[in-house]
Amino acid sequence: MPSFTQSWQMSFELRSERSHRLMAETSIDDQSLLGLIARGDERAFRVVYDRYNGPIHRFAWHMSGDRAMAEEITQEVFMLLIRKPRKYDPSKGSLGGYLFGIARNLTRRRVDQLRVYVPFVDDANASDENYSLGDRAIDDSANALEKLTQRELIEALRTSVLSLPAQYREVIILCDLEQMSQAGAAELLQCSPGTIASRMHRARAMLKMKMARKGLVNNESI
Repeated sequence: MPSFTQSWQMSFELRSERSHRLMAETSIDDQSLLGLIARGDERAFRVVYDRYNGPIHRFAWHMSGDRAMAEEITQEVFMLLIRKPRKYDPSKGSLGGYLFGIARNLTRRRVDQLRVYVPFVDDANASDENYSLGDRAIDDSANALEKLTQRELIEALRTSVLSLPAQYREVIILCDLEQMSQAGAAELLQCSPGTIASRMHRARAMLKMKMARKGLVNNESI
């Protein structure tokens, strides 16, 4: 029969082996990861963090226009997850939706408190996926390319997105920038897919008008 020390060592090795597998098996479901996080498993938290950190940060950034604010909000979201992992109720939706919901509420609260317009900050290290909307506008705007650099056109589009009312800005960010399905956005924003589709149509029309006023797109663009 193994001694207490040997049993403890075996238990530690099993936990360590399981944690190492988590790093390799990132397909493990969120609910299992949350159970491990609730028991203090740091590697499980790292998997969840790596899975959702980027999308949540980009959402907060595009909603607020302030990268520093987005970083603070992202940190708050994951600090809440560490402190209260059992607060998430899987019967009410996905973990991603839960985390995005926290980020959404924090962002709206911060922006409402500031009540100021903060222009987007240029980031040379930003991922290309952040510019999917800009790329689309560039493809549709041959005349604009003769007058503006690609980065200037992207900045103009991002500024236009930031100027949209929050309910329209959200759907553009979620569905166009983050490539979330309309059903997923509906779950996150707690409304029907039909409402999301309606907001998307209206948001794109508003963007088209804003960009057209700047002479950056033609009538068929966006």
